[in-house]
Amino acid sequence: MVVGRVLLAVVVVSAVAGGLASGALAAVPSPPDGAPADAALGERLYGRDCVSCHGPSGEGSPRGDPLVDVGAASAHYMLVSGRMPIVEPNERLRRGPPAYGDEELAALVAHVAGFGEGPPVPEVDLEGTDLTTGGRLYRVHCAACHGATGIGSALAFDQFAPPVLLSEPTVTAAAMVVGPGTMPAFAPAVFTSDEVDDITAYVQYLADPADPGGSPLGGAGRVDEGLVAWAVGLVGLVLVARWIGSRA
Repeated sequence: MVVGRVLLAVVVVSAVAGGLASGALAAVPSPPDGAPADAALGERLYGRDCVSCHGPSGEGSPRGDPLVDVGAASAHYMLVSGRMPIVEPNERLRRGPPAYGDEELAALVAHVAGFGEGPPVPEVDLEGTDLTTGGRLYRVHCAACHGATGIGSALAFDQFAPPVLLSEPTVTAAAMVVGPGTMPAFAPAVFTSDEVDDITAYVQYLADPADPGGSPLGGAGRVDEGLVAWAVGLVGLVLVARWIGSRA
């Protein structure tokens, strides 16, 4: 009975963690760089999908937060990661495929950015980044919530730090700028632009890390590794006990 429960736990934990890791490289489209935004298209999309909750000028309502001064970075993060739009105001924000194509994303981000002054979408340059620095900064500032391997974790008060493995570079950088949810806004108060690039590069590395020690078992760390060790050990003890009993 005990062995069966342990093996079941191993399968469940490894399957969940492995599922997150296996989707780490899923493509998420982003607005094309340098493309002029279609103002009329952005206004139409906002009026169709956003105005009922966020108000005609982004002033907000009981159904949705104000968007004044959130900037292009916040809109980019929410839309490219598929967290917006949502059907119900109280619906938990979850990552998913974006609801718009590249042109529509660019237009809607530009429209929301026009509601005031706010941070622009970060310009990420991954050429020449330092993974050692990025890894050190990630472990100090990010791993406590998002996990050392980037698979996310549960927080207090029914909050959850999402996995970072699926994030495009601009989405990762935008999160550090705007501080979505309970996350602090790290840049530029804590991180320089070069450090944002280093951390972003390290997050991209976590999506497909080198595993010289063998199978990562889904990247969940000591949890599933410990369960596997216990399962193998208990099964071994049962087999040894049966062998001794048969000889007696």
